[in-house]
Amino acid sequence: MKKITLNHITKIEGHAKLNLEIEKGKVKTCELSIFEGSRFFEGILKTQDYSELPDITSRICGICSIFHTIASIRTVESAFNIKVSEQTDLLRELLLIGGMIQSHILHLYFLVLPDYHGCKNALELAAKDKSLIRRALEIKKVSNLIVNTIGAREIHPISAIIGGFTRLPKEKELKKILKELKKCKREAEQTVKIFQNLKYPEFDFKSDTFALTDGSYFCSDKIISCEGKACVPTNDYEKHFKEYFKEGSTAEFAKTDDGSYRVGALARLMLNKHLLSEKSKSFVTQIKSKDNPFMNNVAQAIEIYEGFEQAINILENLKIKEEELPEVKIKATTGVSALEAPRGILFHKYKFDKKGKCTFANITTPTTQNLQNIEDAIRVYVPELLKQDMNEEQIKLEIEKLIRAYDPCISCSTHFLEFNFKKD
Repeated sequence: MKKITLNHITKIEGHAKLNLEIEKGKVKTCELSIFEGSRFFEGILKTQDYSELPDITSRICGICSIFHTIASIRTVESAFNIKVSEQTDLLRELLLIGGMIQSHILHLYFLVLPDYHGCKNALELAAKDKSLIRRALEIKKVSNLIVNTIGAREIHPISAIIGGFTRLPKEKELKKILKELKKCKREAEQTVKIFQNLKYPEFDFKSDTFALTDGSYFCSDKIISCEGKACVPTNDYEKHFKEYFKEGSTAEFAKTDDGSYRVGALARLMLNKHLLSEKSKSFVTQIKSKDNPFMNNVAQAIEIYEGFEQAINILENLKIKEEELPEVKIKATTGVSALEAPRGILFHKYKFDKKGKCTFANITTPTTQNLQNIEDAIRVYVPELLKQDMNEEQIKLEIEKLIRAYDPCISCSTHFLEFNFKKD
């Protein structure tokens, strides 16, 4: 029996522990346990006024703050039947695109790429090839400009509110974004090529994949689609996606009646190819397998390029005009919304009393939905690694690469993966 303990893995976000027991080449035990600090956000939202919820939920995650903000705003608008203008929708889409690029760049260049260049971290990678990190920072700079201009802050946006925006961007500010996007578009295209050309493991793990449809690529919210199966409305998500806790883990897991499922960039590309630009469609055709979780890295790179394409298209046609915010009519009601965050579908659900105070909140994150799928994928992947006569360090690295391909955002606290490996 052998035991491996690996601490302080900073290339996943959150506390995780993986227990594996293998007997005669077969996995007998595979348990992914998550130890994230209980911050009780759903409890914090109770008794809060509806207008306070977006600012509070923004603090759930510093990387995905934009997505929690917009999801929360949409949930309130759904509850009180608030209709927003086309201009507001387009500005929110720009904000989401900026946030998507911010997150993908950090994950791909700083967490994933070092593994494939034989480096422990991004600092080692920068010493080996400065051009890679320089490209990442150039793209990140453009995405920060989008978010800062539209959201009035690079993290935790403050201008996006229920019904619209407290501050509209000026014409010259939007022209600056457009100029920088066009200037940096080639770097986004090079990013796709870099991640297409990495040598990924040949590993297929078939499972259901879900993404939102019935809208634009980055701004869908009404229908949940599953390849080969009927679509369902987002309001009914709790009937199809069951959340649960596992002994020894503080994080929620989720599954359908058919078992675990996968959400994220690869699922979005496969289910919404028709919404992509022509060049992005051509990139998608080069993805070797839609069932290989490692292809999620390539999918995120394609989404960075597609974000540039769609943001440029919006900005070339957007003419800003002053608008009045719609009236909010308070009542006892329930609201549900969904949007595509970097790691997959994000759900928010609130109930309100007749004074507009929150009485119930349920927030289902993409990582919650992916966790069981990660565990199931590891269970299938490990026997394949054992056939290759790998040593413990190599097996450990390959499992970490698989986990990272899902881009898990478990929590915003200290990061480590404790890895216990037992073999007969």
